[in-house]
Amino acid sequence: MAYKLSATLAGHSSDVRGLVSQGSDLLISVSRDKTAKIWKRTGPNEFADDTTLIGHRDYVTAVEIIPPTLSSPNGTIATGSNDKNILLWDPTDPAQPLSTLKGHTSNVCALTASKDGTVLVSGSWDKTAKVWINGQCKHTLKGHEQAVWAVLVLDDGSVLTGSADNLICRWVDGELKQKYQGHTSCVRALVALPDGRFASASNDCTVRIWSLSGACETVLQGHTSFIYTLSVLPNGAIISGGEDRSVRVWKNNQCEHLIMVPSTSVWALAGLDNGDIACGTSDSRIRVFSTDPARLASAEALMVFESENASFAMNRKTMGNVDTSNLPGPERLEQPGTKDQQVIMVKSGSDVEAFQWSQNEDRWYKIGQVVDAAGQTQKKMFDGKEYDYVFDVDIQEGVPPLKLPYNVTENPYSAAQKFLEKNMMSLEHLDTVANFIIKNADGVQLGSSEQSSYADPFTGGSRYVPGQSATHGQASSGYGDPFTGGNRYVPPGSSNSQAGMGASSGYAPPSSYAINKQGNATAIVKKLCEFNDQVSQTSELALDAAQIKAIQEMASELGSNSGSGVNEAAYGALLKSAVVWPKEKRFPALDLIRLVVANSSLPITYTFNNQGFVGSIGQASGFFTLLGESSDKEALSKEDEINLMMGVRSLANALANDDGAETVWQSRKMILDALDGSWIRATNKNLVTALSALYLNMAILTAKKGDDDQGLNILSAASRFLACTDNADAQVRLLGVFGVLAKKFQLCKDSARILGDEIIVILGIQGKTDAVKQAARELGDFLR
Repeated sequence: MAYKLSATLAGHSSDVRGLVSQGSDLLISVSRDKTAKIWKRTGPNEFADDTTLIGHRDYVTAVEIIPPTLSSPNGTIATGSNDKNILLWDPTDPAQPLSTLKGHTSNVCALTASKDGTVLVSGSWDKTAKVWINGQCKHTLKGHEQAVWAVLVLDDGSVLTGSADNLICRWVDGELKQKYQGHTSCVRALVALPDGRFASASNDCTVRIWSLSGACETVLQGHTSFIYTLSVLPNGAIISGGEDRSVRVWKNNQCEHLIMVPSTSVWALAGLDNGDIACGTSDSRIRVFSTDPARLASAEALMVFESENASFAMNRKTMGNVDTSNLPGPERLEQPGTKDQQVIMVKSGSDVEAFQWSQNEDRWYKIGQVVDAAGQTQKKMFDGKEYDYVFDVDIQEGVPPLKLPYNVTENPYSAAQKFLEKNMMSLEHLDTVANFIIKNADGVQLGSSEQSSYADPFTGGSRYVPGQSATHGQASSGYGDPFTGGNRYVPPGSSNSQAGMGASSGYAPPSSYAINKQGNATAIVKKLCEFNDQVSQTSELALDAAQIKAIQEMASELGSNSGSGVNEAAYGALLKSAVVWPKEKRFPALDLIRLVVANSSLPITYTFNNQGFVGSIGQASGFFTLLGESSDKEALSKEDEINLMMGVRSLANALANDDGAETVWQSRKMILDALDGSWIRATNKNLVTALSALYLNMAILTAKKGDDDQGLNILSAASRFLACTDNADAQVRLLGVFGVLAKKFQLCKDSARILGDEIIVILGIQGKTDAVKQAARELGDFLR
């Protein structure tokens, strides 16, 4: 029986880039949405989204299950990311990662583990692989000239690496022992075979089977585009998937099964112990296929899947070299196929449609419409081939632009990779080029007319089409180059004239600290007294009547924005309750401290239990224990987030006076270390806003007291924060961080053009509020 849909797993919000299985009932996936997910079977044709692993700061691109060991009896989940890190997770308690493996300097795109669980190997765009034992890097494997896309640990302990330099290398104890040559393009995947051989897959559209001695014994041909992923079924069959939207099952050197999916790219495959196949694709879905009738999807789900396949736009190139002018008409469908899963193209009027034959059901299934095979106009020629778009990309001043060809049915990342590899450029630019393509080339939807114009993300005008002249009486402004950033966003009403340049030179970023003085002190004290009564019933931590009275008097002065009523007795009592009370009862005290700090310098000089202001606030709110590298990474409770919010606001308000600013400056390293990545764990909107305000204050403080390197450290963190949050208030403040540092330090201005160019442009056009749009547009104008 042919493979048919068993289940569709929806939960990720972007491409599923990695997938592994354990047994027949568990899958783990990773995605460009920066998460990993654990899926558990809940029925013959159902899986549930059991757990989401959150910890990476960028796209998650690789995943592996490390078998159990004496030290890790539950086994371990390893995930690799574009944030350059590998996170290790306990599958029985995955709320937070167990540890972080650092060492790579670029995207960690491949992971593999030994069968005994003692060795983990990672591959990276930094051209190296690393061998990890007990959380330590034992060997760094250097020798490839391009990114290491694939890694594999063999039974004898040696390591295989596959690279964009077309080579496979074998390493023993960190030393290069052998090279396997044969592929003519990037090696994307490696998999061990049950008989001791191994298989490799490449962008050259082939799967090769190798003996360990170095002989290429078989070349499996059938894919018509890049092959990204390989796996093996329990019966020894090889499964492969790639850019031609197909999953192929190879047995005895023949393609026994062909599965077409309604998605441009099959990024990841996993063979289950029951013989089912799971694939992760560019449409953010995971699909499981089975030959067992008991595990097939419902009739309705199968119908939906067939309809999705039928309406999918296919690129003629993925169908092989076929002369579409001589295709048969619909009458060909009245005849049976010559073999199971045969694929043919049929011309229906001006359309070309692809069909697949099902021997078991004695019928043809439509698997797509070939959008560029017939009836397509306004194509661009490049290297003798037609493309929907051919962009000019300026890499360097005075050097002719490079040509970037793209068809709307291609995966933007594949087109970007081909462009970079052809021009011998670093894959570090992959996301930049891919995002440029996504913004500048609209995909063609079947049944819709071509879009006549679009909003350029850099200029706000019509998209640049090579060779097209300006329209509507306006000069053509071109498009935003993904490398130089040329023709960046220009706010509406401005121009590229000298007047416009004068306006940008007058850019005024925030200059005043973000101080939060809002609050009803009377209501806060009332809540404090309520909690004090509750505390007095169970402990001796309660404040006495004199202390309460002192706090009430101090609070009444705060209501009139005067700090004259602040004294050590009142503040000491307040700080005591913030530090020693149960954490669920601390927030009124912390909230009052926030107001006190904004109105008086006394808290800055006050010490409690031999701790100064920063240490006391950290102890009371959990700022240093709940955030930063010292954090135990457990999920933040509601009480934790409220206390953190108050603590962060207090630290920000400390800059309201010179003594506070100097104290924060002296403690800047530990504050910034705790802040870095804090936004990942913050779900409370007000906490996110408070974190962004503290970043803004630290940026202003650094502009006054620091140097460009210190500014760049803050800018780098703020750029990652900005890329991760949709909180409009936080976005405005983080754009302010960019502006403050770029205005003060030329190094930060140059870096801001790289770190924030894309997100600044997007927010200038698509920001959720007018304040976000205005802040982004003004900053973009200044940076251009």
